[in-house]
Amino acid sequence: MTSDLAVNLMDTFPGRMLIDWWGEWRALHPEFSSAGQYADSIDTEDYSGRVAMVLHMYLYGGDFKDVIDLDASAPDIVEMSEAVAAALCSPSRETLLSPQSHHGNLTEFRALSVANRPRPSALPDGAFWTATKFACGNDAWLLHGEHDAERSPLRYDVHFDPAKARIARVDSAPTWEALLKAHPREHEGTVFPDWPSIAQEWDAVHVSLSGLLCAEPLISQVPYTGEDPSGYTHCQSGPYAGVAEWAVPSTAWLRPLAHMRVERTALAGGQAIDDR
Repeated sequence: MTSDLAVNLMDTFPGRMLIDWWGEWRALHPEFSSAGQYADSIDTEDYSGRVAMVLHMYLYGGDFKDVIDLDASAPDIVEMSEAVAAALCSPSRETLLSPQSHHGNLTEFRALSVANRPRPSALPDGAFWTATKFACGNDAWLLHGEHDAERSPLRYDVHFDPAKARIARVDSAPTWEALLKAHPREHEGTVFPDWPSIAQEWDAVHVSLSGLLCAEPLISQVPYTGEDPSGYTHCQSGPYAGVAEWAVPSTAWLRPLAHMRVERTALAGGQAIDDR
């Protein structure tokens, strides 16, 4: 029986794009005896990089249209979707880990004033943002082109205890839908998150790798009509808006935690990153 996450992956454009991509790459590596073995061989940084790439292609390119007619029932597609779903659920690819990285000057934690953006969005205004750090020591923003070195030359490691924080995890379409149902902000028939309301209940919201792929408008509910060449409109339509704008696994903190600890990110030799 196909897992719920695998079905979710195959019902979104970013999910289909990643499955199709990994299927083509696996064909070039006959040394792997199964899709599961191949999916397990891909490290978390590479998953994150590919996810960021397909989200960009979904939002701003036309490449997602190549998978509209992908046969979701084909045995090789089902096998790869199950393999990727299992790999993304592995503890080794956990993205809500401490520390996470914050880019920009940081002198002290302050009370946050979280608001909705003037144009409805899956992103909040006024949140304190951190990105997942990987085994290589770099973080998702730095590795995947989301870091503006001139605007935010400084980086900090933010330490916290996930067990002591009320963090809403977005790992799939159902978890995102549940969060939006509890805190809705409707715009032109589509539900977006009401961030001030979410901040009353949660300390933070974290979107994982599987969340980035799966918490998008479902193709079965919002089929592509050909009116939007980029996919951005598709992401912002249907019953619920998608999370593609998050781009990488990251956390939007809606209030600082008393036990949080911050230190300047160290370079390879142990030296802190300079202020210049």
